[in-house]
Amino acid sequence: MDLRIEFQRKKFWINDFLHGGRMWNDFKEIEFIYNNPVSGEEIRKKHLNSILEYATHNIPFYKGIHSLNIKDFPIINKTLLKENFYKFIAMKESVPGQRGDFHIQSTSGSTGTPFSFPQDTRCRIRRIATIKFGNELVNFHSFEPMCHMRAGAHYWGEGKDIFYRKDLNITYIDNTNLNASKIERIIKTYNDSQAKVIRGYCTPIDTIASYAIKHGLEFIHHPTFILGGEVMLNSTLHKLHTQLGCDVISQYANEENGVFGQTAVNSNGSEIILNRANCLIEILKFNSDAPVSPGELGRIVVTDFTNYAMPMIRYDIGDAAMIGETRDGILISISNLVGRKTDLIYCTNGKEIDMFNSCPHDIYNNPLINQWQFIQKSKKTYQVNLCTNDEAIKRQESHFIGEFKLLLGEDAIIQIQFLDELPILSSGKRRCVICESRN
Repeated sequence: MDLRIEFQRKKFWINDFLHGGRMWNDFKEIEFIYNNPVSGEEIRKKHLNSILEYATHNIPFYKGIHSLNIKDFPIINKTLLKENFYKFIAMKESVPGQRGDFHIQSTSGSTGTPFSFPQDTRCRIRRIATIKFGNELVNFHSFEPMCHMRAGAHYWGEGKDIFYRKDLNITYIDNTNLNASKIERIIKTYNDSQAKVIRGYCTPIDTIASYAIKHGLEFIHHPTFILGGEVMLNSTLHKLHTQLGCDVISQYANEENGVFGQTAVNSNGSEIILNRANCLIEILKFNSDAPVSPGELGRIVVTDFTNYAMPMIRYDIGDAAMIGETRDGILISISNLVGRKTDLIYCTNGKEIDMFNSCPHDIYNNPLINQWQFIQKSKKTYQVNLCTNDEAIKRQESHFIGEFKLLLGEDAIIQIQFLDELPILSSGKRRCVICESRN
């Protein structure tokens, strides 16, 4: 046992206790709801009714609604929130438990629309408690060594791409511009820090893992990887778990509403077990507000229980998935998570297809293909980018075209391109599926 870490942890929780124990109470409630879906449902209903009642009395946009039935509230999205920003914001004095000014949280919009919005004091505490609980699920305890990959070293000073915060025992690492020397320095940092957990986007960590495998480098302490920002590819899971001997989970979250849930350890990145403590998730049809049937892909709509500063009720977050496990009518998990529904692909007959989860097995799970990307260029034209150095794979071009035609239609025009590396966004993410057609 590291006595310094144990001291920091006890000091944190004692300080929380002296200030009312709100973080601890939130942590225990989140844990209870996660482990007790049916009995925890009464707590969720209480939180749901509380935010609905508050919104109808304090938020201008919702004041015309005289109901606590979730179905009587309209579906909203980021565009509507931005265009009617002040109609969704509460007066600070009306927010229960608020201390000082609201916290302003921002999302960069690296694959969508940038957005900044307020969060209240209780919301911030709840978000931190949720992250702590998620960490405990993979046996990581507060103040143990962690590496956090993120874009933009400007957060901790110009010219610094690796920075250690002793008070948190976290090493922050800039994940952009990953050349060979920087990757080797990052792997050395993983090993020297003895990090138990490494957090970051899938794309840069996949790049680092590929380099480590190619050059025979090890992650000596076999950290657990918590990946986010993108749906985890099976190839990334294979590299980290099978080839490098590390446990992996993929966490599903956004900046607006926090962590929705995470995969089981070393499991498919599109199968998410929901934490349920902070929100109600509905999966609705694309062309109506009706719920989807089992096995039907739909849009994810979230009602956040936690943020009274700017309630987001029935917020279409722009992603798509299917209903996963249910228990007594309670949604326990979602499956076939796609990511942004704007990147669904259309077959030549106009039918939508989830290419992320439908990509031919010969490509999706092929260890000789380092990266893949599918782009719909127009109604019947498509481009497939494959990153590989294997000449045998390159000779299978006609086979791959045939596999895609089975999915998209025999009249599909498909071009295969072989690249060294796929382009990366400024955030460090990489888009696997892109639809440029508006059909």
